[in-house]
Amino acid sequence: MLGKTTDEGTRCATAVAMATLSITTLAELAHPLAAQEVIELPAEDRPLDADFEDIYRVGSLDGDGWDTFGRVAGVGFDGAGNLYILDTEAVRISVVDLQANLVRQFIREGQGPGEFGSDTAPVLEFAVMGDGRVIVYDLGQMGFTLFDADGQFERMARFPGAQMSPAMIGGIQAFPGMDRVLATSEVRYLRMTAPGPDDEPSESSFRHVLSYDLSGDEVRIDSVAAGWRPPGDAEGFRPVLRAGVLPSGAFVYTDSSTYAIKSAVPGGLVTRVLTRPFQPRPVTGRIRADEIERRLEALAPVRGGNSFQQQMREMRRGQIEAMEFFDEIPVVVDLTTSWEGTIWVLHRGGGGAEGNRIDLISSDGRYLGTFPPGSTAMPSAFGPDGLVAFVETDDLDVPYVAVRRLPEGMR
Repeated sequence: MLGKTTDEGTRCATAVAMATLSITTLAELAHPLAAQEVIELPAEDRPLDADFEDIYRVGSLDGDGWDTFGRVAGVGFDGAGNLYILDTEAVRISVVDLQANLVRQFIREGQGPGEFGSDTAPVLEFAVMGDGRVIVYDLGQMGFTLFDADGQFERMARFPGAQMSPAMIGGIQAFPGMDRVLATSEVRYLRMTAPGPDDEPSESSFRHVLSYDLSGDEVRIDSVAAGWRPPGDAEGFRPVLRAGVLPSGAFVYTDSSTYAIKSAVPGGLVTRVLTRPFQPRPVTGRIRADEIERRLEALAPVRGGNSFQQQMREMRRGQIEAMEFFDEIPVVVDLTTSWEGTIWVLHRGGGGAEGNRIDLISSDGRYLGTFPPGSTAMPSAFGPDGLVAFVETDDLDVPYVAVRRLPEGMR
């Protein structure tokens, strides 16, 4: 079994918490360590209906409309329900109100304050805060740019020192009421120089769940939990590391090949583990071939002849074709959290069942039900009052954003 057991994962997280206290406050340390609660969720699915209320849709085939998007790389909501759409091809964020009217647009390509280079614009990540402020992570500038609620450049927070390994961050989520974001997936590093003969190995025994304190001009990096690192270098069916913020300031994450959703407080102490009795499945030769083909087909085309992006795409193609595989397929595929703290878990079914399904679990560990395979995708963003956004494409591959509303019991 590749998945680390619950007890082992907890010991690792607690050890890191006790060894590095960069984020844990003295007030938190005054409390005794809480006992870990394990909640075994039902084996049988309780089906949920995905008939959500349609609110509006934006995205046009017209080449001169404000909602003609090139590549929608991310979406988010503020506390008023306004939708923010990051188009990395146009290098622009569009803000849309509840009536689908354009409120404003900001950011652009360039080298000045609040501007972003065309080479690294495709990998921009952003998070929207409740008060309408926006945080953009830019690999090219090795830091975060903050914009105020009117879309005006506020300031930058850069990584400390001469960082030669820019962080590849695959998603960020803002902590409520704080200039702090959580990396929602495993952070990798792009080495800018070849390793020297005296360089120490950089591999850790853990995959750290990282948060970034942006309250100053220099980014403060905190390891808020230590997730299990799978052995070896295999990429195919590598158990995902995914994390999501809860309204209380705690967070949840998944790191193993089993169904074990951990709830933790800053500092890495796991207070609750949510499980379902599903087991990983073995990987066959046919499964390997199908996965390589799927990943190659999913490679995004490079538009406009950008040589850097073309090189990155070809490098990725080579990595996929030479990919090594784990011996088993992990149960959990993805995880995210809603505005109200509901945990959405995308997972493979148990007992050889075909198709992925989505579990909904309340922030206090109650199983709410499961969306059957094919009934809905994971939302791309959550907002207040049950708002959700889905980034989709039409029959002509034109991107659009559909905004819907969840019923009370699913928020």
